Amino acid sequence: MTAYLRALRLVNFRNYADGTVLLGPGLNVIVGDNAQGKTNLLEAVSFAVTGSSPRTPKENEVVRWSADFARTEARIALNGSADERKVAIGYAPGQKKRITVDGAPEPSLTNYAAGAAGARVVTFFPDDIRVVKGAPSDRREFLDALLSSLRPAYARAAGEYAKAVQQRNQLLRRIRDGFSSERTLATWDRKVVDLGRTVLEGREAAVPVLDEHFKSSLRALYGSEKAAIRYSYTSTLEDYSEALREAHSADIERGTTSVGPHRDDFEVSLGGVDLTTFGSQGQQRLATLALKFAARDFVRGVVGEDPILLFDDVMSELDERRREFLAGYFLESTQALITTTNLDYFGRDILRRTRIIRISGGSVLETATDGAKS
Repeated sequence: MTAYLRALRLVNFRNYADGTVLLGPGLNVIVGDNAQGKTNLLEAVSFAVTGSSPRTPKENEVVRWSADFARTEARIALNGSADERKVAIGYAPGQKKRITVDGAPEPSLTNYAAGAAGARVVTFFPDDIRVVKGAPSDRREFLDALLSSLRPAYARAAGEYAKAVQQRNQLLRRIRDGFSSERTLATWDRKVVDLGRTVLEGREAAVPVLDEHFKSSLRALYGSEKAAIRYSYTSTLEDYSEALREAHSADIERGTTSVGPHRDDFEVSLGGVDLTTFGSQGQQRLATLALKFAARDFVRGVVGEDPILLFDDVMSELDERRREFLAGYFLESTQALITTTNLDYFGRDILRRTRIIRISGGSVLETATDGAKS
């Protein structure tokens, strides 16, 4: 048994005024009608564990209407329940987040997001299909978020790299418009390459491992057809500096940096077919789930512990066979929180071993440890 969430309190978070939910290891099913707060509860768990919302970069949106702050408090069981960690995050728009771990301030959000709470999360929301279906930036974001949750140094390098590219782009436009000399690019080339190498090295090490986990997960969800993740470079590590120099003229003309990890992508394929371009909606959704399961296995391989799984409305578009597979998968996980409008998606044998949490209007109505009787 590794870390899991025992309890969560939400204050002014989305549609919750002040609510507490008690959770258990294994499968926790959050049930209720649409627009009652099920998804918000998953978001709050992620917010409590990582310090950020997985649903929006505009975090003022998590603050309850007419309130001026939001707060989450969580109790996390460690080391097979022998120990417990208490974490809290207070957020008011326009102010720095206040994060505490066992009552002591945590000054670094980057460090907190990389496991300082004592647990990590892997989330699935229906619009995460964009990781497979959407733009290269969606896939880069998925990969960077996963690596940042494990290594603060990677998170810092990725953030600094993005800023350096923006500053280089500003210089490119000044050169194009005649306000600066091309000779001034050398300094920013070095900075961009130094930071970009850290990002590329992290991705290069991660993708082959993710690929193996992805193949296994998609095989279980889809069948024996060959699946793969293949990284697509604008430049390899070995050629990075030279490729950036060779792109000077074109970059100046466009006013943007064309080489580096911020322009890379990875292809998700099934049977040799690129699912981004040619996959059906169903194939893309299953591939997204397989990527999330691969992320779970990747985290386990790096830190030796399972992340908490937070999966929103994952059962509604699956057939019975895949629902049974997922239910068993979640039940055997260290902890999984799954939302649904319909308990019939879960068999009675599964529900007997499940904690059921009923949600209505931003309130926890009841919790049953034996779902078959609730």
